[in-house]
Amino acid sequence: MPDRDREGNGICGKSEQGREFRGPAGSPCVPVPARRSPSEPRPSLASGGEAERRPEGGPARWEPEGLSPDPSMGIHPRSVTPGIENQNRPNQVPIEGMTCRPDWMRFVGPEIMQREVVRLLRRWFGHLSTTNHGAKYFDHGTLWHPGVLFSQGHSSKVIMIDIQGGRLSSMNSADAIKLASEIMMLGFRCTRIDLAVDHVGMDLQLHEHALKSCKAGELCKLRSYADDSEFKADGTPVRYLLKLGKRDSAICARLYDKGLETKLLPAGQWERLEIEFKDDRAAEVCMTLCNAEDRMHEALWRYVIGAIDFREVNGRTELARRPRAKWWTDYIGSAVPLDCPPCPKESSFDTWWKWARTSFAARFLQISEIMGVSPESLLAVLTEGLIPARSESPATIDLRARVGQNNVR
Repeated sequence: MPDRDREGNGICGKSEQGREFRGPAGSPCVPVPARRSPSEPRPSLASGGEAERRPEGGPARWEPEGLSPDPSMGIHPRSVTPGIENQNRPNQVPIEGMTCRPDWMRFVGPEIMQREVVRLLRRWFGHLSTTNHGAKYFDHGTLWHPGVLFSQGHSSKVIMIDIQGGRLSSMNSADAIKLASEIMMLGFRCTRIDLAVDHVGMDLQLHEHALKSCKAGELCKLRSYADDSEFKADGTPVRYLLKLGKRDSAICARLYDKGLETKLLPAGQWERLEIEFKDDRAAEVCMTLCNAEDRMHEALWRYVIGAIDFREVNGRTELARRPRAKWWTDYIGSAVPLDCPPCPKESSFDTWWKWARTSFAARFLQISEIMGVSPESLLAVLTEGLIPARSESPATIDLRARVGQNNVR
């Protein structure tokens, strides 16, 4: 019997470390016995042992497109065909069933932690690494094959860690989240995390159902879609790819045929639903997974089905008054989707105060050190004869509102 969560959601997560999540009960995603993950290397018939994972070609370069890295907003990859971003393609045949796992993780942190980060990555991935040009806006980097890129040498004094699908596919999901937790304990912030759900040999026709729903106006939460499928002249499919939402948004989704993309299986035999979280959404999702412990797979699945929705068009604008599309209801089963709303934006005063500390205040303290006087004495000299400003700004309006609320209380 499949495990059920405390709310009776029918989630088939397993508490034992090393066991992959196999999907919800009561839906086409029928749980199967825990065997090899679709992404694990399989035995090589020629060698009689485990096939060694090798990357195809040289190291991939993950770059933002036209955006300067900002530690608070995240650093995003360059715009390429979503979901198939230069990932390594090991020679392997996936097994039947459903699996859920992280498929990309990105962390940005202070440059001062460079030595500690290298020590952590070597502990996890060994000493065999190569130098690399790093991500865009970084001077250089270090690459652990396959798929771990450490970028350094940025003007903002930050460093970045990319752990892509080629590496995460060979790791146990629990170990991947443990690694994320250790990285964040060094003062890093997750700025991107992709969650992938693979369906192998289940013939769910997700691309067909989702595309039909999108054309019928049933797509909810995300505001756009684009079918980027490709066919030969005789109609043979080369690629099935449905993009949901904008790539530069905080949340976007991709539904594509992984079997066609890897050329390992015929169309319809390996389908993937992938959700990409960035910015504050990524930080929240990653932190939740790290704190979920033995319920991590359950949280991962609920975040995936909570990022998008398909509702019937009945003239209502409220989602609660629009029944879910039947195919989507069957897909998610009795699981309860977990939403990831945006974090509240900083107030105008908080924004000004952060700017003042990092620009004016830091420079002011430097000048006081150069002159050999205390900050208090220097401040008295600089403000002598000045009168308070009378004009209003968003920061002062915000501060007056706070003071007024405190007086009322």
